[in-house]
Amino acid sequence: MKKYISSAMFLLAAALWGFAFTAQKAAEELSAFTVGASRNIVATVFLLLVIPILDKITGNGRRLISKKRPLDFTKWELIGGAVCGTVLTAASAFQQVGLSDGTDAGKGAFITALYVLIVPIIYRLLGKRSPLTVWVSVGIAVVGFYFLCIEKDFTITPSDGLVLICAVIFALHIIVIDRFSPRCDGVRMSCIQFFTAFILNTVLALIFESPIAFGTIAEVLPSLLYLGICSSGVAYTLQIVGQANVNPAVASVILSLESVFGVIGGAILLGEVMSAREYIGCAIVFVAVVLSQIDVVAIIKARKAKSSNQKEEKSQN
Repeated sequence: MKKYISSAMFLLAAALWGFAFTAQKAAEELSAFTVGASRNIVATVFLLLVIPILDKITGNGRRLISKKRPLDFTKWELIGGAVCGTVLTAASAFQQVGLSDGTDAGKGAFITALYVLIVPIIYRLLGKRSPLTVWVSVGIAVVGFYFLCIEKDFTITPSDGLVLICAVIFALHIIVIDRFSPRCDGVRMSCIQFFTAFILNTVLALIFESPIAFGTIAEVLPSLLYLGICSSGVAYTLQIVGQANVNPAVASVILSLESVFGVIGGAILLGEVMSAREYIGCAIVFVAVVLSQIDVVAIIKARKAKSSNQKEEKSQN
């Protein structure tokens, strides 16, 4: 049952992230670190309000603020949240700059979805086995990426390249969450993640983007609120809570459906229309994403084992 609940969490997170690409495009007049600081402080405040309610509903015996403990966060929640927040800051910055510099919301969503292929590759480098289908998927994804991003003169636009870097960093984010989430209250760890990202983005904004455009922030406030509450506060928290019970490779394939929702959101809300070549690239990448999660060898072994057991049962009867 936990597996199916986690899958539902991932699907909702994917939908929220997909439509967030549209919100990010709407906020493209703001610099990347200003967007990051704005959405993460909203997410932090949102979760600080949610945590006491969840503590009461779940009856976990914890209180966010008490006389004995000013703020109830464990060591692992603080460490895991800080590490995740640092990685998230880097990934979000590359993504926001790429979208602001010209990458369409739909295309950006599919490029970002390449993290589903990068996750098992990183695990292989760490000495963990990846199914043969993963490596076949990598080859297919390269073809899809070519149709999606490579121009006819065999060049890639700088903005698409930035979003691709973001995909690599988001793969690391999934792996970091897999490392820490089983030891933590997911909502608390997520809150620390966003607070860390807020601090880092604020410092970087003051260094590289000063003066901060408060007038523009007010103009795109609805988009920032969506990014802060829905995309960050809700979706990333669902990811952390869900990953406590699911293999990260399985989680990544469901989360990668954000690419589909990203194209839908870009078309409906922004009127984006990609070329036939780019739609072909999206389709190929999607096939690669799904195929990467199918362990053909394991399926064949399972069928052989089932067939062998059935033969033994018949012989015994």
